Amino acid sequence: MSDVVVNQQVVVVGSGIIGASVALACQDLGAEVTILDKGLLGGIASGNSFGWINASFAENQAYFDLRNEALERFRALDQRLSLENHMRWQGTLWWEDMGHDFAEQFQVLTKRGYPSKLLKYSEIETLEPHLREVPDQAILTTTEGAAQAKSVALAILDEVKRNGGTVRGCVPVTGIRQAAGRVSSVQTEVGELLCDVVVLATGAAAQSALIGLDWTLPMANNEGIILQTDPLPQVIQHVLMTPDVHFRQNLDGSFVAGQIFNGETNPNVSAIALASEIISRIQTKLRDIPKLRLAEVKIGIRPVPLDGMPVIGAVPGLVGAYTAIMHSGVTLGPFVGQLLASEILEGYASPLLKLFRPVRFA
Repeated sequence: MSDVVVNQQVVVVGSGIIGASVALACQDLGAEVTILDKGLLGGIASGNSFGWINASFAENQAYFDLRNEALERFRALDQRLSLENHMRWQGTLWWEDMGHDFAEQFQVLTKRGYPSKLLKYSEIETLEPHLREVPDQAILTTTEGAAQAKSVALAILDEVKRNGGTVRGCVPVTGIRQAAGRVSSVQTEVGELLCDVVVLATGAAAQSALIGLDWTLPMANNEGIILQTDPLPQVIQHVLMTPDVHFRQNLDGSFVAGQIFNGETNPNVSAIALASEIISRIQTKLRDIPKLRLAEVKIGIRPVPLDGMPVIGAVPGLVGAYTAIMHSGVTLGPFVGQLLASEILEGYASPLLKLFRPVRFA
């Protein structure tokens, strides 16, 4: 509590959904906020995200608790900013694994009290009448949704600007200066910016050192392909997680799809060839729909800390430096923003973040 400073000047480095959420939450608590990004606004990872909002998969109870609470906080943000043009709460149908793994997943969800239902063939067919390859069973998780993550990030940035915050793209941050053991300013390619607090929400770039900060985050980033099609009439009603492709429809009717999350891109296969294969998989799974036409292919870098878990909180060794890095940024962004802002400005360290602190990589 002794390190809490009122009316703090907070600089957030990174303008994706995590950085934007941190900035908005800090602003809500009275801070003067500046967001800087080395590239275009909206973030790199957010712009290359499948956008699934869920708590279905969590390696431990602590991670589930964080993700599960994050769903409600995202819904509150949706209502506050009227994000209905950027996201849907359509629920998920999951049958990526079968046999023992399928049964184990449903058992875990049930034990955790997560809203889920085991569906049989006929029920799935009723919910998704355009499915040609209807599985014998699937898990329906009704509270989940999907967002066009970059659009959501930009909407949050617009709110920050409306409230008097400063938002600047194409301004690389090169270093941090300190005085008496705490942050005093950030150095950029266009000059120095005084601040009390700096929050690093830099995604996959978190492994790159900054001058003046004797700490780097070990990362296990990996590539993933995301594609989008031209719009079609609405033919699927849920996020569909199948054994060889994940796909959904945006509000405009365009399909968004990617490989399963444990899939890796093959350096010997071009992005266009892989995207065409994914399109073919989807077309095969659906019936009575027009031909899917590829509109955009993106190869993104998933920001994954070395142990796979989020890294949220104070950076060891420098008062006033914080970070928020995680792969599940779309799901967690709005809630993590609120938790971190409360810690920075009110001195409240949430027990939900106990296992996810940067100090584990000190």
